Amino acid sequence: MAYQLLREVTSEDVDIRRLTGLIEQDPGLAARIVGIANSAYFARQREIHQVEDAITRVLGLNIVRGLAIGIALSKPFDVSACPEFEISRYWYRAFVSANLANALGPHLELETDLRECLFLAGLVHNLGQLVLVHAFPSRMADVFRQKQANPGESLLTLESQVLAMTEMQAGTLIGKRWKLPRCVTHTIQYRHEPNLAGRYELAVQTVAICSRAAEALYDDPDQAQLQLDDFGDHPSALTQEMLDDIMHKARHNDAQYRALAESIGTQEPPA
Repeated sequence: MAYQLLREVTSEDVDIRRLTGLIEQDPGLAARIVGIANSAYFARQREIHQVEDAITRVLGLNIVRGLAIGIALSKPFDVSACPEFEISRYWYRAFVSANLANALGPHLELETDLRECLFLAGLVHNLGQLVLVHAFPSRMADVFRQKQANPGESLLTLESQVLAMTEMQAGTLIGKRWKLPRCVTHTIQYRHEPNLAGRYELAVQTVAICSRAAEALYDDPDQAQLQLDDFGDHPSALTQEMLDDIMHKARHNDAQYRALAESIGTQEPPA
């Protein structure tokens, strides 16, 4: 089910009816999406009862793409044993990264398959953190406490010291096991070193830039920026004005992203 969803949402020509059909194969997922469409943040005068109406009348295609994959991929992971893990922050960063990367894609000189993978890569680039919190809740709680006490310390360094494994390593293992597209697994593996990602370098770098911007947006929307210099010498049609406009739209949607992140963050743990 999750794999079929992945294939559908990463296509540039997403078919709403086909996506609706896939979502409706999982009654729990369908109920969650309809419920979110009827939540206080998105509430309309007319109550929504169908997934297709949730897509076309309330949430929109991109939001449902993210929700469907986010909910489906988070099902195997129970993070409730680690209260130090900010699950809403995690999903906010995922949603914003995905949408920023998706907005940047048309302006970058990327091959079609790489441009199509940006949304999914942004959504799951930090998947390894979910894996580690699920597998080692008490140790990751220690990691988060140390990070809070020493903000300048690298989270990856702390993970390596406490667990002898980083979220990048854990995420790459899961991504390969789930047969995620190579562009996505390379993003998970190399987002801190995009120059090692080969033909995927620009896509990986783009998601890494978007992830940093998403993190900044969560903490201080007024200070979050995308800078043209961050893209280095890669050829593109980007201008600073375009980047400012993309960030302006992200700030405008900030409350929506927070509501979506909260909706996934409060889902029931797996049985």
